[in-house]
Amino acid sequence: MFDRLKRSPLALRIYLVGVAQIAVVLFGFVTLSELNRPPPPHELHAEERALAEAVEAELADAASVERTLMAAREPSGLEATVVDPNGSVVASTVPDDAPQCVRHPRPLLGSAPFLPGHARPPPPEHSPRPPRGARPSPPDGKAACYTMALAFPSGETGHIEFRRTRPAPLSPFNPILIGFVLLVVTVTSLLLARSLARPLAKLATAARDFGEGDLSARTEIDRTDELGEVARAFDDMAARVADLVHAEKELVANVSHELRTPLARIRVALDIASEGDASAIQESLVDITDDLAELERLVSDIVTAARLDLAADAPRGIPPLRKEKVSLNDLLAQAAKRFRRAYPDRPLEMNNDDELPPLEGDPVLLHRVIDNLLDNAHKYSDAPTHPVQLTTTRDGDEVLIEVRDHGVGIAARDLSGVFHPFFRVDRSRTRATGGLGLGLALVKRIVDAHGGSISLESVVDEGTVVSVRLPSAPSEGLP
Repeated sequence: MFDRLKRSPLALRIYLVGVAQIAVVLFGFVTLSELNRPPPPHELHAEERALAEAVEAELADAASVERTLMAAREPSGLEATVVDPNGSVVASTVPDDAPQCVRHPRPLLGSAPFLPGHARPPPPEHSPRPPRGARPSPPDGKAACYTMALAFPSGETGHIEFRRTRPAPLSPFNPILIGFVLLVVTVTSLLLARSLARPLAKLATAARDFGEGDLSARTEIDRTDELGEVARAFDDMAARVADLVHAEKELVANVSHELRTPLARIRVALDIASEGDASAIQESLVDITDDLAELERLVSDIVTAARLDLAADAPRGIPPLRKEKVSLNDLLAQAAKRFRRAYPDRPLEMNNDDELPPLEGDPVLLHRVIDNLLDNAHKYSDAPTHPVQLTTTRDGDEVLIEVRDHGVGIAARDLSGVFHPFFRVDRSRTRATGGLGLGLALVKRIVDAHGGSISLESVVDEGTVVSVRLPSAPSEGLP
């Protein structure tokens, strides 16, 4: 149980508050017991004997005797009456309206009840002797009194009568004690409730504001317990949702631009062709063909990304991959042919193992992976003489495909976002380097769908290396 409490700061806090409340209540009852505890009998007897000795030394002066009795009354609450041998009161601190007492001629615990050398006066007939070692209980309406012999200067024996006044014992249901316990429990409970209610209120407010469209709403709760973990999870979720919404808005803007540009060029080409000039019509058809290819590629990227996303969200739906055994050598050869035809001025250096194993996957999507990586390498290589390198090697049961360029590179702060949809290092939307930011994101999704992995290393102004690992096809082939 304690291990679970250590792992749960919130539960530990609630547990400690409960322990503290129980400790305070126990402290209150222990204090009450101590206040109700009578002084030890031997201490009472010692005080009585000391007072009797002090009084006996002052018996020649009644005023001194009274002062001695009053001085002893304040700290100990001991009431005393000095009676001479004739039965007359010499001095007393007992109020006139005090209850009548039952006299006991011996002190507590059976110790010597009279001063040495003096005779014991006979006990009153109506007074039973108390049990040895215990204070007797007085009858109703009377107080217990104890006597000790005193030697008066005349040689006769008188006595001193003691009674101790103590306040009534405190009841466990004393309003002060009950109020103290309730105050402590209330204060600690309020502090605990506040420590829980305030972060929950912030979390509820942030969730409500975020649900109403305020994408900047955050909890801003900094705690180390479970409430802090929930708040951080909410803030992280809100940040990701805000990024996705922003990316979707950027997608709409980028798609609008990318669609508008080729459509405008197609309209211009059609206007020129309508003039009837055969050579202008021929050139317009070439431009229209290129623009339609660009539109087709744009729509294909968006549809492919959507298909992979839907397949990940609904695995029982239409399979995202149309798997078959794919010759990697043929795939690389087709990619190289397309690249050299599209970019005749850009050198392409290929370094591939002689015998590459086949892959098991969707040939169209795998072709898209290599094409996108080669296109990116060309786009971000400024100097036309800088080559693009395509290297493919076999590494155990995997195939490693590396595409290296010597271009502008990617800053370290942007490396974490290059595989996110709609993220673009170059914010321009020129025909040369523009786009929707779907290239690497689409490549990663295709590689992940094939059970592979992708990584990227880049140095600004030196170039970028993209490494793709794909599992080779099993030797027995597809079922």
